[in-house]
Amino acid sequence: MSANPNWKGELQLLLKAHNAQHGVRGKVVSHRTMEARAASLFRSFRLLRQLGYQLGPAALGGRHVRHLVHHWCGLEPPPGAPPATPHAPPPRASSAAYIQQQLSFLRVFAGWIGKPGLVQAAHAYVGPEQRALVQRHQAAEHDHSLSAGEADTGAVLARVAALDPWVGVQLQLMWAFGLRRKEAVMFCPQLAEVPAWALPPNADAGAGYVSFVRVKRGTKGGRLRYTAVRSDEQRAALAAAQALARHPGDHIGRPGLTLKQALERFKYVMRRAGLTRAQLGTTSHGLRHQFANDLYFELTGMPAPVRGGVGIDADAMLEAYKEVARQLGHARPQISGAYLGSPRQARAPLDQPEAV
Repeated sequence: MSANPNWKGELQLLLKAHNAQHGVRGKVVSHRTMEARAASLFRSFRLLRQLGYQLGPAALGGRHVRHLVHHWCGLEPPPGAPPATPHAPPPRASSAAYIQQQLSFLRVFAGWIGKPGLVQAAHAYVGPEQRALVQRHQAAEHDHSLSAGEADTGAVLARVAALDPWVGVQLQLMWAFGLRRKEAVMFCPQLAEVPAWALPPNADAGAGYVSFVRVKRGTKGGRLRYTAVRSDEQRAALAAAQALARHPGDHIGRPGLTLKQALERFKYVMRRAGLTRAQLGTTSHGLRHQFANDLYFELTGMPAPVRGGVGIDADAMLEAYKEVARQLGHARPQISGAYLGSPRQARAPLDQPEAV
């Protein structure tokens, strides 16, 4: 028998005592708000039990809220999470608006059980790169690509390679394949390329490409993705990586360093090379933005909205956003807005008035 079998009764008593009151202002709320709040809380505690937490409502803690946010974002469970029950639904990415609303209800509930301040802002439960998953306004307002400023991408790559050839190749891979820093450091190049015909039947890979690079080590949650090999620059980056890491299983992290040391070495070389926000207005992550914008241009023949692109068919734009998100390793096309800008910016050509 599961622990706390009467959790529904306990939650119902708390709702009866507090649900009519506004979370902040002390006034009576509408019946619609009361119903939505009750449904949300029952849903959240039911999900927590499916995820392996056999808790009563009054035992709600920070780790429970964190796991809920990860689940709603479509992310892997946080470290230390218990095994889920066989009936647990798989993580599924929800809209930022939905996540914010659920946290709002949990925040009010935490006050009822004497734990004000327990529920933090949504971004506190995810890493910096996942913040766009929980922010309502996630579209980039300006281009963060390295090439968007005065920096010459080739010159920056050469400067880094002169300081440390291993970090230079890591940076080259970030530019060529949109890798994150950790993914680049852990990348094993010898067996990475997979021809399209050899992809697993269930592989989430775009159509129309001859081959792909398999990316798994260092990814968020260990999520496998396939990034298309589509240019000479990408082949050059892959060849450079294979020249350094010559054997199957060899990675691009500098020999003799632990993963932590290799990541610190990367940051040190970035500072030495001047690839910092203070000096260039962006960071090495700007190469990932550059990858996303270049891929969008290749898919649509137009610059991304953040680069002033306009006049593209809405369905074609959605497909491009999906493909960019997929090759970046994200489940939701909305995340592309953090790199490409809002689709609304590009709906009407500049020489045509919007419909009224």
